[in-house]
Amino acid sequence: MFTALRDHNIEARMCIFKGENHELSRSGKPVHRVRRLREITQWFEKYLQPASQQQ
Repeated sequence: MFTALRDHNIEARMCIFKGENHELSRSGKPVHRVRRLREITQWFEKYLQPASQQQ
């Protein structure tokens, strides 16, 4: 996902959670799971607004 977004010139961040793997969303530490969801939500709020509301 990160590479696809960057290839299309869309701002993206890669967030790495120490000690976690691809099971983060299901079996990661609760604090990391919350942080992951917060990162995703903030990205959606920034980039998936109606065109009339974009900065």
